[in-house]
Amino acid sequence: MVSLPFGLVARPRSEQAHRAAIDATTEVLLESGLDGVTLDEVAARSGVAKSTLYRHFGSKEAMVARAARCCVVEHPTPDTGSLEEDLLFIFGRYETSERDTRFPLLLPILIDAATRDPKMQEVVDEVIAERRRPIHTVLKLAQLRGEVASDLDLDAAVATIVGPLTYRRIVERKEVTPEFKEQTLRGAVAALRATAVAPAAAV
Repeated sequence: MVSLPFGLVARPRSEQAHRAAIDATTEVLLESGLDGVTLDEVAARSGVAKSTLYRHFGSKEAMVARAARCCVVEHPTPDTGSLEEDLLFIFGRYETSERDTRFPLLLPILIDAATRDPKMQEVVDEVIAERRRPIHTVLKLAQLRGEVASDLDLDAAVATIVGPLTYRRIVERKEVTPEFKEQTLRGAVAALRATAVAPAAAV
């Protein structure tokens, strides 16, 4: 029996197969869209047997749903004391993680699939909600600091922040450059800060 160095734990083979299948599914989605995803193609790319794919996921749709969820990475929510800095931090980290960078590319594919499949719409709703969660949190923190209005509609505020980025990527089909992202975020923060009640004028 081969012993492992202290502190290392053997990774179960089933976990490796699961991860390989998810990566292969994501690759096919990005290359060929939902119609290109088949159990045969994922099996060929991942080296995972079809029987194992059935055992792990049960169906192509469940496999796609799992791949979509895996592209939403959970990060700690920042609390720098500034809404602008918090947002720049959140959106900046999306550029450093491969799974994070895949999400905006997958989203249009998932939205298109959701128009034909109510179950896929549930997945889209879930991943979008998880993606916006840290933005919603830092907006709430900004409310508590008085940086934005206490009665600000947070869902509308999130739309103010991500709307231009989504429009740029999905409607215009242009790259969201770091410069465009920073300009958009700073503009959104200025608009949101303007909702705060101005201090009473000195008598």
